[in-house]
Amino acid sequence: MRVEIERIASLDPALLAGCDFGLGTSGRAYPFDNAFAVPRAARMLALARVDGQVAGYIACTRDGDSVEVRRIEIDRARRGQGVGQCLLGEARAWAGEQGLSALRLETLADNPEAGRFFARHGFVRTQATDALHWHLPLQP
Repeated sequence: MRVEIERIASLDPALLAGCDFGLGTSGRAYPFDNAFAVPRAARMLALARVDGQVAGYIACTRDGDSVEVRRIEIDRARRGQGVGQCLLGEARAWAGEQGLSALRLETLADNPEAGRFFARHGFVRTQATDALHWHLPLQP
């Protein structure tokens, strides 16, 4: 299995039609954010493919001296296969290219699977309300 990451200018929702981005056991998913379909400055979108098939994507924006991971979604059939790790690696690389010092994001408090994933990848929870806030300082 080989994960390929491609940076893209915009995200066509038709590319994601065959993916199941459901959360945990509930299976519910976030609705597609139509803003990702429009190219924008200060944003990085990357698509992950496994064996040529779309397996997930990441959407990041520049926010001050850090990168905010706005969305990272992995097809349920591809979770646990390194796709998320590769997408986070692309976000780290983009942050480095931009001279930014950290990645940050938030997850819903009722999505513990995401929290465990980000904690495994070095993120530290910084705030907890109905959304959990996570921070990952980057080495210079």
